[in-house]
Amino acid sequence: MARHEVPKGYTVALIATMPRSGTWMSFYFLEFLDLYLSGRTTLNTRLDLEVYHALRLGKVHIHTTCPGFVEHCQGPVRSAWDALSFYNPGYDYGYGRFIAGNEAVFSPLKNPAIRIVYIYRNPLDQCVSFFRHTAKHRQDSTRTFIDGDGAEIKIADARDFLRRVGMEAYIKQYLTFHVMNERCAGNLMMLPYERMVRDRDGSFRALLAFLGCALDSDEAEACFQKALNSSSASSLRNLEKSLGASLGRDQSDAGESHIRGGEIGK
Repeated sequence: MARHEVPKGYTVALIATMPRSGTWMSFYFLEFLDLYLSGRTTLNTRLDLEVYHALRLGKVHIHTTCPGFVEHCQGPVRSAWDALSFYNPGYDYGYGRFIAGNEAVFSPLKNPAIRIVYIYRNPLDQCVSFFRHTAKHRQDSTRTFIDGDGAEIKIADARDFLRRVGMEAYIKQYLTFHVMNERCAGNLMMLPYERMVRDRDGSFRALLAFLGCALDSDEAEACFQKALNSSSASSLRNLEKSLGASLGRDQSDAGESHIRGGEIGK
């Protein structure tokens, strides 16, 4: 965050997400809100480090495990967690890219001012959605896993994905936030995807309040409503059409959307 020169007095935040759990919806809500409030004309379309001056916020938006967990969690739970694996590194992509080496900024054990929002989803829906997402993924490795003998095995269907790799990867990411929420509840907001879909207005107001971003004027309220509309599923599909690619740019089919419904319990 230092290389992005987050000004003193700004909130520093980590928006961590379970894959297929509203990552882009939440990213674009904040992106559009700051854009409308600030009047800037360039839209960020990549997950990275962002400094939002209108929101007085510097944040990372990424899939990752929770900072501080490895240091805090010891004993049998930690041993069991160590034995789990991510079949795909995407579940913890952000830790190596942003957090490792920057624990003084991102770990609530070291930085009492950090704000971490974790967006997660019903594990059954998450596994079904993730498996569907792998169907046309650019990386063939998302559709296979390595067994105990070192053989590469193709994942047959959503049930096979859940039982062989999906639930294990889910638990390995989710548990880090569950444990750290018990230890540092004031630093961490657990936001279910289902709540975010059913009540976008209330969920994003709660998120902004947790991050210390005030909607303290009629203009700010109008920008909030515009950002809600601009980050809706239909608006994001239109954005994909203008970009000529899915939001994650990870699909081999140019016409494939990153957003496929998001129905709860489908």
